Amino acid sequence: MKTITVFIADDHPVYREGLARNWEGVPQINVIGSAGDGKNALAAIRQLKPDVAVMDINLPELDGMQVLESLFAEESPTRVLVLTAYMDSTSVYRAFAHGARGFLEKAASFSEITDAVLQIGAGATIIAPFAQDVLARELRTRRETTEKPTLTPRELEILRLAADGYSGQKIASELHVSLATVKTHLQHIYDKLDVSDRASAVAQAIRRGFLR
Repeated sequence: MKTITVFIADDHPVYREGLARNWEGVPQINVIGSAGDGKNALAAIRQLKPDVAVMDINLPELDGMQVLESLFAEESPTRVLVLTAYMDSTSVYRAFAHGARGFLEKAASFSEITDAVLQIGAGATIIAPFAQDVLARELRTRRETTEKPTLTPRELEILRLAADGYSGQKIASELHVSLATVKTHLQHIYDKLDVSDRASAVAQAIRRGFLR
């Protein structure tokens, strides 16, 4: 029977260590490393090339989505199981669009997580029922969004920085413009995307294909 090598990325040491300790009794799983932040997780996964990475989305340094997207871009052989307490339709869609092989809630039982790791390690894709529902809704929303507004190159630039977590002032410094100019561009973006805040603008931009 093949042993599946596993890497755990989670910022809660008790949860991270609990998974590793429980898997000591599972002969098919060999935990070869762990990390509490995305930056170290990405470096370790690149070096160790585990069969499966069990990863939370909400990680410090680099978030889990950024780690996932980097591995996807690099065509990493590691299959990623997203394990998170926080879920929304855009995150589920974005995770699978960037190569995730599974999506489970942290509330899942140890046996459910273990079964998912074993199946993903064998090449399967695992989508929890809750994730299936939100993914279906997201796909319907994307199909229904047929008209795509036009954003200027500068608006797209600001939107990308906003998606990366830059504050208005930091965007202004990065682009060498005033904060008032950034706010004006953001308002134009909100109007074009029919939203009222930055988080909604980023989510809508991902749905409409402006951000990936």
